[in-house]
Amino acid sequence: MIDLFPNIFMLAIIQGVLLSIFLVVKKNNQHANRVLAVAIFILSLDLLSTYFFFTKLYLYFPIIFGANFAFPFIYGPVFYIYTKILISNEKKFSAKDLLHFIPFVLVHLYVSPFYLLSHQEKLARIDQFINQVQVDLVFIGFFKPIHGILYTILSLRLINKFNKKIQETFSNIEKKKLDWLEYLITATMVVWIIVAALVFVGIIFNPDYGAFDFVIYFSISLFIYAIGYGALNQPEVFGSHAEEIIFSPKENLQSPAKYEKSSLTEKDIEQIRTKLLEQMKNEKLYLSNELTLTQLADELSVSNHNLSEVINTSFNKNFYEFVNSYRVEEVKKKIKNPDYTNHSLLAIAFESGFSSKSSFNSIFKKYTNATPSEYRKQFVD
Repeated sequence: MIDLFPNIFMLAIIQGVLLSIFLVVKKNNQHANRVLAVAIFILSLDLLSTYFFFTKLYLYFPIIFGANFAFPFIYGPVFYIYTKILISNEKKFSAKDLLHFIPFVLVHLYVSPFYLLSHQEKLARIDQFINQVQVDLVFIGFFKPIHGILYTILSLRLINKFNKKIQETFSNIEKKKLDWLEYLITATMVVWIIVAALVFVGIIFNPDYGAFDFVIYFSISLFIYAIGYGALNQPEVFGSHAEEIIFSPKENLQSPAKYEKSSLTEKDIEQIRTKLLEQMKNEKLYLSNELTLTQLADELSVSNHNLSEVINTSFNKNFYEFVNSYRVEEVKKKIKNPDYTNHSLLAIAFESGFSSKSSFNSIFKKYTNATPSEYRKQFVD
């Protein structure tokens, strides 16, 4: 079984390099994908170093042994930065982002004296590393999963804030949500937890690290490559309505009280509320599955912020929930209408403003406590 490891890693290395190239040339989400391409390319180098270990090629090229020792301190920051760029529509890598890589630089500098040794001295140090416990390196290794878990938590918080933010802006969010990234970063956290457990077991029982290395690198490879494929299929988060989302990770993480310093008076709120209800009833703008906060605000001649405030405070809903509640009522009317008896539920949903079957089913059940088919059965003779 151990003999299969090098072949598995070599395939992963080739896959990672190719995926990095694809991400670089992919046009949408270009800036974010370039960051992701760097992460996957570094992972491929990480696996290459592991490949050299399993094939014992390090005996001929000892300078490459341990070259990946500090790499785990790169992955957390890179995926955090990738997430931040993807959801904030930033156009370039910020110089401040370099601060996230200080642990990587410090650890790499700490082990760098190894590269100044002669060939024989390197081999002697490698033999010592494999056969003896190096307290300082074990200590550093202990902080690798802690560092990784910390950054996955930060990334998940950003995604959660963003998924809430787009509900304030769009009436259909299926192509905007980052569920795939949330699931995979969560899975990566699970891997980091496994790594932490293995490190803990290693400190106590000092087992064979070869099998542990395979579990760690094989698992992380699967999850990170899956994130890469998700990025290849991720549509442009910021398309023709990029200006509608103003997402500042720093600001949103502070979670300030909404509308604490509102300029709207009670009279203003009531006027906007009345106009909004009239517009939704008479013009039925919710029938457009591309309806956005900006479009509705333009129809009412109010600002996005003021309209969002009125929807939130007057109806206790965000924009997404507000619009889709009208769509649900529209579907219910059509289901009861004899003229729609021969129409499929999905056809009725699309005609009522929904854009996907999954969102239609989940939203409809949320507001009616019944699936669309269960609701329809009530009116079928």
